[in-house]
Amino acid sequence: MSLTDRLKRLFGADTPRPPVAGEPGGEGISCREALVVMYEYLDGALEGVTEAQVRTHFEVCSRCYPHLRLEERFRGALHRAGTGDVAPPALKERLKEMLAEADAG
Repeated sequence: MSLTDRLKRLFGADTPRPPVAGEPGGEGISCREALVVMYEYLDGALEGVTEAQVRTHFEVCSRCYPHLRLEERFRGALHRAGTGDVAPPALKERLKEMLAEADAG
């Protein structure tokens, strides 16, 4: 078996990585498993795997980590874009008036 074949076998997308000493939750998870649960991990809503397993996978996997960082940056950009006042004050006041009229009527 060539070195390349051994590396593919060791780091393949469906091959679970070896457990990390002292890691809660026991064995590691595969790249596929980590990427499938990435959004649940970011939302704090994991089922079936522990946060420690997913976090540890992303910490040690150079193939998966960029996917996590991209998603974290994208979510951060969305959050920053959604926190600014984008509507002019006059429009906001008019909308408030319309909502008040709709509630009264």
